[in-house]
Amino acid sequence: MRYGSFILVFVCLLFQFSGKAQEDWSLKKDKNNIKVFTRKTKNFKVDEIKVECEYDGRISQLVAVLLDVNKHYEWVYKATKSQLLQKNSNTDLFFYTEIQAPWPFQNRDLIAHLKLTQNSSNKIISVEANGVNDFIPDKKHIVRVRYSRANWIITPLTNKKFKIEYRVQIDPGDGVPAWILNLFIANGPYDTFLKLREQIQLPQYLNAKFAFIAD
Repeated sequence: MRYGSFILVFVCLLFQFSGKAQEDWSLKKDKNNIKVFTRKTKNFKVDEIKVECEYDGRISQLVAVLLDVNKHYEWVYKATKSQLLQKNSNTDLFFYTEIQAPWPFQNRDLIAHLKLTQNSSNKIISVEANGVNDFIPDKKHIVRVRYSRANWIITPLTNKKFKIEYRVQIDPGDGVPAWILNLFIANGPYDTFLKLREQIQLPQYLNAKFAFIAD
């Protein structure tokens, strides 16, 4: 085999193996039209999560719930506290969440920077909520989540129905073994999105409208 041909084959093999380094999604839960997937990713011990579901309602109802960060504890799994920290605009804000951890582990908290945008042509909404470590000082007896990245893609199907694709990667910090978290990792997202479906139908969100959102 010529040297040039050998290099070409070697490069192709590198692409093949690098493509397989991040595993395909594995369906962990499929119930009530909510699907929860996980996959192992490089540099993280805790699996990445993806949720797919469809909701009845207008996208403005979901936007209203997502922006009402002081009420996130009502539907986010194991959240005991949620609080707006800073509002830069209607679609750009920082918020705090504390999550209850099972005994004997300490509770976790995180600060997220939420940004929301909508594509004017297809009305698809993108929401990013990425962790920010040093926005406020660490709290005593609570472990700060040092890394979290969440992304929502909200796609209108009709003016009364939409679908969600949600992805999140998180490093919960020291103390809780990753293998324990991975055993039950689908339960939290499923419970969250089941409650979220009910939350968007509450009276305070039912008629929500925004100048920056086209339903």
